[in-house]
Amino acid sequence: MQRALPFLTLLPLALCGSGCVYALRTASQPTDVKLRVQAAHPQQHLVRVAVDSPAGYLVAPDGRVQFTVPRFSNGCDVYVFGLIKTRDGSAESVRVVELRRDARVVRRLSLAQISDLPKEEAGFSVIRVGE
Repeated sequence: MQRALPFLTLLPLALCGSGCVYALRTASQPTDVKLRVQAAHPQQHLVRVAVDSPAGYLVAPDGRVQFTVPRFSNGCDVYVFGLIKTRDGSAESVRVVELRRDARVVRRLSLAQISDLPKEEAGFSVIRVGE
């Protein structure tokens, strides 16, 4: 018991001293995206990929647009005391795809949200936008 007492005394100090741990995430892979914008006038929309070098893609009159989200990194996962995950640093959860009409952002989407959208037979993810 006498040997365990110093260990049990120092354990809370070690936990309090360890604080937060940051685990660096790997960068995402380039991702090809196929979207179909359902709106009254889809050609008035623009898709912008907001990463290091932003790029804009015009939406065709039938609402379809294809683009590639380049490789990017979001940062780190954060763990309290090295055990409890408090922040997810995955790149798939970052809203990097913007659907714009004129100069206004209508929707911001992450790669995870795009993959959850309903798909049509040609493989395009369908996003509905109210005018």
